[in-house]
Amino acid sequence: MNIYNVTFIVENEIEKDWAEYLDREILPDLGKNVHQIDLLKVTFEEGTNNVKGTTFTVQFYCIDNEMIKWVKEIGHQILLQKLHRKFTKHWVAFASKLQFIKSY
Repeated sequence: MNIYNVTFIVENEIEKDWAEYLDREILPDLGKNVHQIDLLKVTFEEGTNNVKGTTFTVQFYCIDNEMIKWVKEIGHQILLQKLHRKFTKHWVAFASKLQFIKSY
């Protein structure tokens, strides 16, 4: 299982509208193309003090290479484009790929 993770830092002034729009308008459609999508709100417990805004992650769970390829080439771009059309500023994003190794 591979997880394609997009992390967002969203300014407080748009946080509620941003999360609701993502939840209602974007993720349900994108979820049809992957095994599962999770929307997570990140709360820093220690080590990071300079983040201004709220941090979220969107995790795309992909069971094969075709799914991960779709997310990298299409799904990720759709996500960013739709968010940018609605919220042109007050947020940033970066992506990472997580590879499942083992559960304990």
